[in-house]
Amino acid sequence: MNNTEYYDRLGVGKDASQDEIKKAYRKLSKKYHPDLNHESGAEEKYKEVQEAFETLGDEQKRAQYDQFGPNGAQGGFGGQGGFGGQGGFNDFSDLGDIFSQMFGGGFDPNRPRKGQDLQYRINLTFEEAIFGKETTIKFNRGDGPHEIKVTVPAGVETGQQMRLSGQGESGVNGGPRGDLFVVFQVSPSRDGFERDGADVYLEQKISFVTAALGDEIKVKTVHGEIKLRIPAGTQTGKRFRLSGKGAPRLRGNGHGDQFVIVTVEVPTRLNKDQKKALEAFKEATDGTATKKKSFFDKL
Repeated sequence: MNNTEYYDRLGVGKDASQDEIKKAYRKLSKKYHPDLNHESGAEEKYKEVQEAFETLGDEQKRAQYDQFGPNGAQGGFGGQGGFGGQGGFNDFSDLGDIFSQMFGGGFDPNRPRKGQDLQYRINLTFEEAIFGKETTIKFNRGDGPHEIKVTVPAGVETGQQMRLSGQGESGVNGGPRGDLFVVFQVSPSRDGFERDGADVYLEQKISFVTAALGDEIKVKTVHGEIKLRIPAGTQTGKRFRLSGKGAPRLRGNGHGDQFVIVTVEVPTRLNKDQKKALEAFKEATDGTATKKKSFFDKL
């Protein structure tokens, strides 16, 4: 695999911005998610998209990938559960040993060295990522099965990770344990929510009568259902902002906002009374009942 394949998986160029990479990832993960797509090969495609985004969605890993390919982004060493170890060399201790030998510093095989770092992926529902949760994970850290409790912070997103110090593999010659990096993977919302950071987006369909006359409707938010006033004359694409109804800000106070984007539905079938009412509306609007018919009207 070369250093363009991850870009190809997401359908973006090597000069794509982080925003473009995120948009491509959201679109493809929703398309191939096993809970939403049961076609053959969809799950494998989904995993490929996740792998590509875990690297390209992180500026540092992306730079390493661009220069050295996938081995550079993953540190060049295998890790727990199919994940690459963090940083390749443990705290540069192995690298320091190489330099010591090259420049005459000598090599002490009995020197304490930190253990290998590990990674563990936690899959979350859209709601669990919004509100956080406590869970217990089990993994092998080199000396048999290990179990710890993990508190998932509210507001995490796909690709973000949490470092748990001293939960990696055992050190060498009495050195400290490595660390465990918990990587979060968030499933698409089943309720139609989309997310961009702490802000949440929802497409809301309304009838053309509601759009024309205005009304009060109920809309879903991640915090529950609320009432939203639709003013008369609302057009398709109109965006309403619900302040503080988004996700918690992971590195700040408060919540983001929810944006409701309106789509006006046009009925495909009308009964006799509805059709008559609309014809009366048309006449009242353009004056066809009182205007003299034009040549084209007669045709």
